[in-house]
Amino acid sequence: EFSDKFVSFISDKSIFAKIASTENLIFNSMTFRLTVKSKIDGDISCECSGKTFMKRRMIKVNTKLLFVLKLQLKIFIIGFGFFMSIASPMISHEMWLDTTTFHPAIGSDIPISLKNGQTFDGIELSYFKNRFSEFYYVNDKQKIEIESRMGDVPAAILPIESNGLITGVYVSKKSTISYKSFQKFANFASEKGEEWAIKRHIDAKLPEDNFKEDYYRFSKILLGVGDANGSDKSLGLKHELVALTNPYIKSQSDDFFVKLLFNGKPQENRQITIFERNDEKQVSVQTIFTNAEGIGKFKVTQGNDYLVDNVILELNKNPQNDVYWTSYWAALTFRSFNVSN
Repeated sequence: EFSDKFVSFISDKSIFAKIASTENLIFNSMTFRLTVKSKIDGDISCECSGKTFMKRRMIKVNTKLLFVLKLQLKIFIIGFGFFMSIASPMISHEMWLDTTTFHPAIGSDIPISLKNGQTFDGIELSYFKNRFSEFYYVNDKQKIEIESRMGDVPAAILPIESNGLITGVYVSKKSTISYKSFQKFANFASEKGEEWAIKRHIDAKLPEDNFKEDYYRFSKILLGVGDANGSDKSLGLKHELVALTNPYIKSQSDDFFVKLLFNGKPQENRQITIFERNDEKQVSVQTIFTNAEGIGKFKVTQGNDYLVDNVILELNKNPQNDVYWTSYWAALTFRSFNVSN
């Protein structure tokens, strides 16, 4: 899929490059004809008869060049954004939905960014429909599909006209990463609390290099509009973190509860990673584990942003094309306003 799109992008770019080259050739040849003439010869022979023609011709060429350059720049920006949206997950970790306005007033336009990186810091990705399996938000139990344009940054702008807790959702299509070494896979599995996969890989005598993993993203964001009343609920995602606490409603407790679901079932003794970002963009990290009901608990601080993350690995029963593993990534982001102090 990526190769087809990238080849298409290169092909389009080469067409405009040829046009630009032709125009540059005309422009250069015109300049050459002017510069080879001596001052006397030019003044006597050409200046009066050719001046108007050359001006018109140069204006026409410059207009075409400006148009071509604008097209090339637009293609480059979209193509680079598309390339980064494909390539970034191979060198990074988490993918999440973010915003600059977690608790907006009614009637506000809320920017929703899709970000990819590490420790709650990353690059902002453009919207490309072929990378999105689902993209919507839930407002007062109503599911509203998000419509964006190719290359949009941020990925969406939500016009919200009513009170309540809003849940934004992004589900990716399948992507694939290649591991050149087993150590890289082992480091990833260990970081995400899936150490069992390391032993299983060795015991099954799977390749120690040049093997692949498919992965899917399931990201949610909580926004508190106006009075922010409401609660997060399971939306039926394959892999999902559900907030059992409304982060925008005042509480006497600084405890925050989340529930981890996979295929609709609570996940016991699973590692959840919490990234906490303060107003100075400093990030701290902690890990917790879910109980028998799939519930995890952690402390929150008023005004800080949170990215809650979990990864589940599965060994493929019938691997094809050296794809031995599949990982599922759940993410939940919000800002804490619920602590009374």
